[in-house]
This record gives sequence, C-alpha cells and structure tokens, in this order.
Amino acid sequence: MKRSSGLLSFLFFFVLNFNLSLGQTTSVKLEVRIPSESLAKDSSIFLAGSFNCWNTHDSMYIMQKTGDNLYSLDIPVFDGKKYEYKYTQGDWSSVEISSDGSDIENRQMISHNGLAITDTVLKWKSAQTAKQKDTTFMFSKEQLDELSKLKDEMGKKMEGRINNIGGVLKKALVNMLSDKPSMKLRKKYNKEIAGNLNYVLTMAVDALWKISTMITPEQKKAILTELSKLGLSEDIFGQLGKMFSPSQK
Repeated sequence: MKRSSGLLSFLFFFVLNFNLSLGQTTSVKLEVRIPSESLAKDSSIFLAGSFNCWNTHDSMYIMQKTGDNLYSLDIPVFDGKKYEYKYTQGDWSSVEISSDGSDIENRQMISHNGLAITDTVLKWKSAQTAKQKDTTFMFSKEQLDELSKLKDEMGKKMEGRINNIGGVLKKALVNMLSDKPSMKLRKKYNKEIAGNLNYVLTMAVDALWKISTMITPEQKKAILTELSKLGLSEDIFGQLGKMFSPSQK
C-alpha cells in the first residue's frame, strides 16, 4: 500500500470530474462475496475508490448485506470512465488482501449503463498482518470528515449547473443541424454554456482553496515536491493522483 490516502485525488476531484465531457451519469452494481469467517464486531463492508476519493469510511458507500457472506451496492458514476476500487472494513488496516497475505492491485472497471460486477474477497488484512506505514501524507479522520462534507456540499451546488450544460449543448446541436442554423441562437447558447462552465470552475477553485486550508504543511510540501518534478506537457493531475492514491507499491 502506498503511503497516502487519496489526498490529490480529492484536491482535484472537481477539476477531474466536472470537466467539459461531464454530461452523462449512470449506475453500476457492485456485488462482493467475502470470506466465511465472521467480520470484526460492529464492522461493515465499505467501498473505497476513485469515485469517492478513496475514503475508506464513507457512509454513502457501505455495502448492503443481501445473503450469506454476500454484499452489494449500486453506485453513481460517470458513464464511460475508468475507475479503481477496493473493499475494506472501514480502514486500510482491514483492506482486502490476497490469500497469502500480500497486498493486491486496485480493482478496475470501465463504467457503462447496466454494468454489474461480482467480486470475491479472499482475505482481510488484520492488525497482525498490517505493516507499519508512513502516515505523514495521510488524511486524519477529522480531515476526511470535513472533505466528505465539502464534497457533498459542492456536488449539490454543481449538479444543477452541470445538467444545464447538457441541456444547452443539446439545444446548440439541434440548432447547428437545422436547415437554417441561427447565429443569434448560437451566440445565446454559447453565452449560457460559458456562464455555467464559469460557475462550475469557480466553485472548483473555491473548493481547492478550502481544501488547501485543511491540509498540513507536510502535505503541502509533498504536493509542491511532486509538482516540481513534472514537466508542463505531462499529465499533472494524473501523476499526482497516482502518488496520493492507495495503489500497490
């Protein structure tokens, strides 16, 4: 497991997820069969992945028990996007591992409407098998709680604007494909789209600013260090996201 817990993937959540190709969302059904041994007392099965900033204790991603050792959950995602995820019992110290006790790669999927995935967890990491890890760059529980609230707040504010963009784009396309496209309507739709995009991007920047006030000097230093290593032509968000995502070493 890497030394981090999704710091950059959350910092750039709004930039990466509310971009020009936003549009359509869909629902994916994830089902998992867990080992027959009982879960730890009061434990639940959580989904942690790039769709929720690798939050291992996200109340919106608790799996629902549907049978003996069987759990499932429908999650909202953007259509046609690649996502990575893992199953946990609410913490990286109790994440799924291989049958021999070693870490496993992140699970992957490409979302599309009606997608249903069935996984099997072979074994859980326990306090005895968990290795000592560097927590310097990891979010504390208090930080994660604040980030989760911010994510929900921003998501609600942006949802209407994002839907508006899709509606206006449809009108613009209809106008463009008509026998006599109207330049007046084109200008009107361009203005509406620009206004909505400006609102979304402004909210995203505001969110990043708020997040910057939540993180520690050590976390900021780590981000700046990684930024200094990247060239202008490189995928900065992608590279930083990998640094702060819980993939295997």
